[in-house]
Amino acid sequence: LDMGFEPQLRYLVRKLGRKDRRVNVMCSATFPSEIQRMASEFLNEYYFVTVGRVGSTTDLISQHVMWVDDAQKPLALSAVLRDGPTRKT
Repeated sequence: LDMGFEPQLRYLVRKLGRKDRRVNVMCSATFPSEIQRMASEFLNEYYFVTVGRVGSTTDLISQHVMWVDDAQKPLALSAVLRDGPTRKT
């Protein structure tokens, strides 16, 4: 929110329609209280999942970047979801 994306996020959520007729996932590395409030406002069933201690770093998560052409993104996402976390994706 401190980066100014809240108005754009609210605009997108309004365009998507009622929260009981859509599926959304909100992810944040830190998930501060302001974002948690927005999540509870925007999501029909709000679940808060943590890994490690909230507000601190953890060695339990690793991140990998996949460079994919725009046209190939749906196929790449399908492959990751289908094949599972073969290398902590």
